Amino acid sequence: PPMITDMKNMPANLGKTAILRCDAMAVPPATFEWYREDHRPVENDNTLRIKNEKTRSLLLFTNVTEKHFGNYTCFALNRLGSSNASMLLFRPGALQGRGAGLHARMRASLCIWVSLAAVLLVKV
Repeated sequence: PPMITDMKNMPANLGKTAILRCDAMAVPPATFEWYREDHRPVENDNTLRIKNEKTRSLLLFTNVTEKHFGNYTCFALNRLGSSNASMLLFRPGALQGRGAGLHARMRASLCIWVSLAAVLLVKV
């Protein structure tokens, strides 16, 4: 059955081009399908195109608009089974705010644990 080997979240600027890529290993070769928020992207949309190659599928955006941002799922299928992976097309900087808060909380937690460990070592 297919095994998706490469996919990642991609930043995209408004009005520019963007590509989401899905690579899969499979024997027999996989066929690919793309879904957005559980709906198949429209093939005849003049700003969106799917290009399938032997071991990969590309979702090409020729003119990124607000409606393109979101979660996309690539399905790789053959007669032995299927595999899928989700990835995000996002505006650059949109995920940084979430990560900064997470890192601050992780640093605070680490400080607490180090302090507790120091107190326990001093008592022993």
